[in-house]
Amino acid sequence: MRIIINSFSAVLIILILILIIKSTALAHIPLDTSVSATKAEPIFVKDHQISWAAYNQLDNAGDVDYYSFQAEQGEEIYFSMVIPQIDRYKNFRPDLALIGPALENNYSGYDRDYINSLLKLDPEEKIIIVSDDQADPEIFFEPFTRTSYWRRQQFSTAAPAAGNYYLAVFSAEKAEGKYTLAIGRKEVWGLKDLIKMPKIWWDTRIFVEKDTSTYLILAFIISITLFLVYRFIFKQ
Repeated sequence: MRIIINSFSAVLIILILILIIKSTALAHIPLDTSVSATKAEPIFVKDHQISWAAYNQLDNAGDVDYYSFQAEQGEEIYFSMVIPQIDRYKNFRPDLALIGPALENNYSGYDRDYINSLLKLDPEEKIIIVSDDQADPEIFFEPFTRTSYWRRQQFSTAAPAAGNYYLAVFSAEKAEGKYTLAIGRKEVWGLKDLIKMPKIWWDTRIFVEKDTSTYLILAFIISITLFLVYRFIFKQ
């Protein structure tokens, strides 16, 4: 029996490690979105080329979330948007705006004065709005957290000048909802990030409202762990 239990434990650990390693090839490091996300106090992205993910939401009509980063001239600025596959968000299509120096203005058909006022643009700032009008967006499944998303817009450009840039998430339709904003392409995971994987798994599933199944999975893991501990301690 002890051999079976030890073998089961080894297999379980190996499977978890495989999932973590596989996930790091796909996943982004989560940004802390519990802090302010205004233009005066945006969420700061330390290195915009590293792959980050902001699990956040527009709480009310007219809400705007800001993320800021420094870029050098010629560096790629990349970002994309996915929406949790929750029925009430099927038609949720938030807009993305890249704000910074020397960009070629593109208001994506929106009224210039309205956007300048909504996003609090300074006179020297330029803007590129990236909208999405897909009626039937592709569904993306993330295997580690077992969660699904609708793919929305993505955008890439070379920074035309060195300086401070913002990404603004807003809804011209004044809709409310959850979103995941990905910034950067470079996957860089350290030991500290790997240690946080259980929390990332938990937080992501709660974010996409998989509460019941998440608690059941946790209860199962705790039960198995307690059983193995019991067998190890009392069946020596």
